Amino acid sequence: MVDGGVSNDMDGTVQGVLLQAGRIDQVVLPPTQETMVVPRQLPAAVHDFCGRGAHVAALDALLAESEWNTGGAAVVVALNGSAGAGKSTLAVWWAHRVQDRFPGGTLFVNLRGYGPSAPLPPLVVLTDFLTALGIAERRVPEGVEAQGALFRSLVTARPVLVVLDNAGSAEQVRPLLPGAAGSLALVTSRGALSELVVLEAVRRVTVDVFDTRDAVRLVERVVGGARTAAEPDAVGELVGVCARLPLAVRVAATRLASRPFLSVADVVEDIREEQRGSIGVDGSWRGLGGVRPVFEWSYTLLDPLHARVFRLAGLHPVPEFGTHAVAALAALDLRSTMRVLDELAEQHLVEQVARHRYRMHDLLHDYAAHRAELDETRGAREEAVARLLGWYAAVGDLADRLVYPVSARLAVDLPVVQVPKWDREDALGWLRSERAVLSAAQRMAVDHGMYPVVIALALSSRHLGLGPRAWWREELEAKSRGVEAARVSEDWAAEAFLRVLRGHSHRSSGDQAAAEADFQNVLDAAARSGDRVLRRRALAGLASLREAQGRHDEAVEHYLAMWEATRQEGDTAAEAIALGNLCLVNVARGRFEEALDYAQRAWELRSGTGDPLIIAYAEDDLALTRQGLGEHDTAIGLWEKVVDVYARHSGAESHLATALEAMAVSLSATGRDDQAVHNLRRTAAILTDLDDPRAELVQRRAEDLASACADGSGQASDRPQAGQSGSGSSDS
Repeated sequence: MVDGGVSNDMDGTVQGVLLQAGRIDQVVLPPTQETMVVPRQLPAAVHDFCGRGAHVAALDALLAESEWNTGGAAVVVALNGSAGAGKSTLAVWWAHRVQDRFPGGTLFVNLRGYGPSAPLPPLVVLTDFLTALGIAERRVPEGVEAQGALFRSLVTARPVLVVLDNAGSAEQVRPLLPGAAGSLALVTSRGALSELVVLEAVRRVTVDVFDTRDAVRLVERVVGGARTAAEPDAVGELVGVCARLPLAVRVAATRLASRPFLSVADVVEDIREEQRGSIGVDGSWRGLGGVRPVFEWSYTLLDPLHARVFRLAGLHPVPEFGTHAVAALAALDLRSTMRVLDELAEQHLVEQVARHRYRMHDLLHDYAAHRAELDETRGAREEAVARLLGWYAAVGDLADRLVYPVSARLAVDLPVVQVPKWDREDALGWLRSERAVLSAAQRMAVDHGMYPVVIALALSSRHLGLGPRAWWREELEAKSRGVEAARVSEDWAAEAFLRVLRGHSHRSSGDQAAAEADFQNVLDAAARSGDRVLRRRALAGLASLREAQGRHDEAVEHYLAMWEATRQEGDTAAEAIALGNLCLVNVARGRFEEALDYAQRAWELRSGTGDPLIIAYAEDDLALTRQGLGEHDTAIGLWEKVVDVYARHSGAESHLATALEAMAVSLSATGRDDQAVHNLRRTAAILTDLDDPRAELVQRRAEDLASACADGSGQASDRPQAGQSGSGSSDS
């Protein structure tokens, strides 16, 4: 079993556990009532929403139909229309209005179908939906089909409202649709999604620009009735020059509201000047159409600092970003950045979506990038991108150090950055929340030839191995980009380091041939270069692979060579891992005296760390060997301490389960069957949460032993069997 948090290179500790447990393609049951949650994921609705009476009535009618039709399929509605027409605003406002009619919750996602970053794949979205509905990350199945089936099963019993914003294609949407009556999906897209309309009986509601009356009402809501009443003709002209496009009307009205000394007529003339200046250049900024003059006018009224931050935000790989990232992009201190972003939010040029987090409409993001091309030199743009990507790489590296505090590291030249005072959970939370951004940043770094950043982001992707199997593909892709970047830049040390990490990922996901290729490649490179550390890490990888293949004698040979290498290097942490692995592989061979010797040596090294969890790993190994030697009371005493430590550390659930199961064997052997039953039941509960297919078997053993105790026979037909407890790691 892997060494959670102690392995120097095993970047998928949970992956290894789940693979050994046989989790591949495992069916996941819906959560119990205790774990069910009711997500309400909608972003804030605009406070001054107006108009759209016909559209709201149409949506209300479709909702009534979904509530009346209890025996059919879920209702799916597509809001389609041009960019900036207000589809998302309408969808979010209406969803807020009706979401209490859906007891299962409200799910929301921006699919990024149109924008600078890659569209979100259904696999990623379904993973997030399932965890939002209460499925533990470890229980999310692999593959779109399995995830979609589970999602539809869950929402059949608990109807949900699903808002899929900014969809790019029918293929992106179809796996995310609920199946049974009672649920409703609302999809917004610039495209017509004709294939969905034909094949999925989707109801289409076209969202066009405002009519003049509604556009004027929006201006009144933003600017105030007194000013608009004073210049009714000019207000009519204002909405006309904005082409009655809701986004343009809102931006213009917001800017007008913040300039009480300007008349509406003045604003109209300014925008017309911008229109005259834009003649003949409309094609240069990627389809922003008639809304550009409004953006131009609002942009020119910004002071130099706000204008610079706005246009540099257009260089961010996705239209959503944190304050710290923008500070790095613009080379500003955090406080100044917060003030600027707050002001841009007041002007509706960005939207605040959470504390220290903002989003831009993709049209504004496109326009900001266009302004960066016009108003920043090529060198300034490249420096800004380098600062941004370097910041993501550096923070990712710091977070990775907290998640894997004793892991082997690769020296990468990265900037020194300041981050909040995080603990391990904070760091892991940041890595997960920025998952899509970090992937986009790595791809951008590839495009800019920033190979150290690509490599660093590949290294910090290992946290994905702690998540559901749906994330493992992202991890492999990130590591593969890192391997290629190292190869192109002729950084042979980085290439070998990443190949070892990728090999463990391949092994954990079941691709033994790919794992073998990576490990053997590194072993060959080590032979050519004479690099002993590299050879040791390659041997560790091959040993873990041989152990997974049941080839224990070969695994022992590799682990012995690995141990000798760590002794020569003087790396005590790696030596302890090697000894732990030698202990466990000898337990598997039934050679308990040899296993005990290795376990004692490992305990001596690990006890000096003072870390309770690391010491517990060593005591777990000792308990397993004592059990094999028949010293059950000694083993129980060790496991009592180990179980207490594991129970107090998040991320140690798999170790806790195997320790409890192994301890049950010694409890039963010493006549403490009641305690053994308790341990087995507790083990079964943990394995169920981990979606380990052995949960049912362990539960059956517990009940069988309980029945034997109850009838006084003292003989269970299937007494508890020893599991493979212990803490060995696949690499050092």
